[in-house]
Amino acid sequence: MKFIDIIEILGTIAFAFSGAYSAMQKGLDVFGVLIITFVTAIGGGTIRDLLIGSLPVAWILDLQIITTILTTYVVALFFLPKLMRLSKLLFWF
Repeated sequence: MKFIDIIEILGTIAFAFSGAYSAMQKGLDVFGVLIITFVTAIGGGTIRDLLIGSLPVAWILDLQIITTILTTYVVALFFLPKLMRLSKLLFWF
């Protein structure tokens, strides 16, 4: 695994947690949290790929990104109280 792959996974986790945290703060249901988690985690990369003409977008080609987002989503659902205590840490990410 290359260093750039590790950075990509860590960035995806950080954005997925950020989206899940925001959705949970707004009181969305489980499906709403899943949608916001996905949109936050893949939104920037999708826009980047579309602007540079790299089609299909990266997350469609790489199953690892999808599994990372789903794993982060499940962890966020089960550890909601601990996630709420990490709000300042998530802000810095």
